[in-house]
Amino acid sequence: MKPLSKKAKLVISWTALMTVVGTAILHQWQFFALGCASIALLLIANHFGIFNDPNSKK
Repeated sequence: MKPLSKKAKLVISWTALMTVVGTAILHQWQFFALGCASIALLLIANHFGIFNDPNSKK
């Protein structure tokens, strides 16, 4: 797996935070499952290079 880019780290950490907070407030495991699925899709997007930083061009 590729290392996480700066943008990917930000998006994944924000998604994880909102998943935990939303699950704690709403007490619904469906919300937690949706958050986990979102994080999995974000990791796949990072693997395929969708989160390329414009500053890291060579």
